[in-house]
Amino acid sequence: AKAPSQPRRASTFPQFCHLSPTMAAMTLAAPVALAPARFSKVTRRRAAATRPAGAVPASVQRRGALTLRAAIAMPNSGTPVMYNDTGKWREAFNLKAWASEIREVEKELKADIDQDDVKHLNKILTWANCFYFGGLAVMFATPFFTNAFAAIGGVNPVAAFMISTAICARWTMVGHHVCHGGYNTAQSENGVVTGRFHRRTFAKGVARRITDWMDWMMPEAWDVEHNHLHHYQLGEAADPDLVERNMAPLRTGKLPMLARYGQVVGLALIWKWFYYAPNTMKEMYQRREREAVKAGDSSYENPFKTGELPSTLVTVVGGALKGQFGALIETAKCFAPYATFQFAALPAVGYAVGGASMATAVLLTSILADVMTNVHSFIIIATNHVGDDIYRFETETKPRSDDFYLRAVIGSANFRTGGDVNDFFHGWLNYQIEHHMFPDISMKQYQIAQPKIKAICEKHGVPYVQESVWKRVVQLADVMVGKRDMLVWENGD
Repeated sequence: AKAPSQPRRASTFPQFCHLSPTMAAMTLAAPVALAPARFSKVTRRRAAATRPAGAVPASVQRRGALTLRAAIAMPNSGTPVMYNDTGKWREAFNLKAWASEIREVEKELKADIDQDDVKHLNKILTWANCFYFGGLAVMFATPFFTNAFAAIGGVNPVAAFMISTAICARWTMVGHHVCHGGYNTAQSENGVVTGRFHRRTFAKGVARRITDWMDWMMPEAWDVEHNHLHHYQLGEAADPDLVERNMAPLRTGKLPMLARYGQVVGLALIWKWFYYAPNTMKEMYQRREREAVKAGDSSYENPFKTGELPSTLVTVVGGALKGQFGALIETAKCFAPYATFQFAALPAVGYAVGGASMATAVLLTSILADVMTNVHSFIIIATNHVGDDIYRFETETKPRSDDFYLRAVIGSANFRTGGDVNDFFHGWLNYQIEHHMFPDISMKQYQIAQPKIKAICEKHGVPYVQESVWKRVVQLADVMVGKRDMLVWENGD
């Protein structure tokens, strides 16, 4: 993806909105904590459970001479920074030398993208299709062979798992990397698109969305929110996916810790349609509004009225109750292809094949599949840039600068990598460090890049976080509820 050309966003970019008690009940009460909040500096408070016995809290250490290392100017700032213990690696770090080696790897990777990468993508897409259509076959065929699931309303968990895996794969692997332009060079010639997997045409328009990547999100809207805002402002205040800032109301609220964790679980069940899809639509229309104003057209109006705050299903419905139906109409249009097929067309086929009982079973299985794919994607996506060993940033940096590459490493976490099967079930999001460094290369190239980037980071002493996804889930949940805090670059961490 190209670096964004639009003006950089203000420092209080999307936070979540309060739910009324009624709406909270309608949405499992999970996102009630996602209230609008401006990020403020808070005392770094590591939970006792995550701090070694007898250790001195970081907030206390900072005040002592033990944490004073060197005072040098940071990138983008002339202000000297006193490094504390976690920032010790920065003392002798040579950013220019490190970045030079990184750029050499990038050059090699991009030069190596060819039709073999496209064949690899087609293999992954074939796996996804086998899961999806295999799941449909299991769902429709099972009642004719056994009534094993009759006691639970005909819901087929095997079929639901297969369908949910396919839905997640089409987003995180196929749609994700194609829309980043990872296959552009192999799918175009002399500026003319020659293949299906080019970001200029992939999933654009209703017909291509249905055949290429059908999900709750509109691909064009997701491109704005993810490919531009998140990728080129990673960990900054303007990053729409900055978990620590977005969850500030829950982190600093008065709810018991058990209730906080419960809300995290509830959010995982519904996050794609509750928050992600409406907010990507808002970001797309907000960008169009800025472009219209820049072109001298002040009549263009963004139907999503939340300003710098995010749009959720609650704000969309709340606007409609006030007579503002624009956001509701656009959200319904966004939801329509996926929701109509999964929750209307498939049950209709079930009714035609096996009557009302099968229609009900198909509908319930489709709902279970959607819940599963919400949880699956939440686990492998929300965990990528959060933890008490991951940095956030209070200053901006330029796309493709040396500092940009560094932030991609220290602001991200990898999971276990290697092997197509392992990578498939991680949604290829286990290469998040390399992906944020080079968002426009293929999945196959990430497998080649990862050991090289890790070795360069180890050589230069740059923290390279790689852990089991389940350990990262614990980090995510602990930060969301306020039990852990992220590192802050500008604080000398």
